[in-house]
Amino acid sequence: MKKEVLISSLVDAGICHLDEVRGVTPEEVARLEANIGKSLPSEYREFLSGVGRGAGRFLNGTDIFFAALDGLREDAIQLLRENEEDASLPDDAFVFSMHQGYEFTYFKISDGDDPPVYQYVEGNGSPSLAWNSFNDFLVDAIAQNCKRKASTVWT
Repeated sequence: MKKEVLISSLVDAGICHLDEVRGVTPEEVARLEANIGKSLPSEYREFLSGVGRGAGRFLNGTDIFFAALDGLREDAIQLLRENEEDASLPDDAFVFSMHQGYEFTYFKISDGDDPPVYQYVEGNGSPSLAWNSFNDFLVDAIAQNCKRKASTVWT
């Protein structure tokens, strides 16, 4: 999803205001890729450049934004160990989010520009395919954010 489409989707859904959208610079993406020794999928780079530092209420409570990325892979491996899972992460797995310390998502860098997304949830066994693409993950995340907003009662 192009960053402009992502941002307008978030703003149109009332999840954030345009002045709350903060992206990552191309130089920061290049440093991240240098640190991991691999090029990231183009759709993920679009996400980072568009909203990589945050966008209002979007994905609040989830470690998914740029400042939280360092160490997520190690945290995911530790979570699998703590839960005595037989599964391990593929060598080219890029863990891009962790939620509340019991759930993480990743894609395999070798799976192309819009890779499938795998998810591990504590107590549900090994990681499994959860979304057919990173774009599907984003569309679902926006929809879930809208559902939470609609169910919130303001007093």
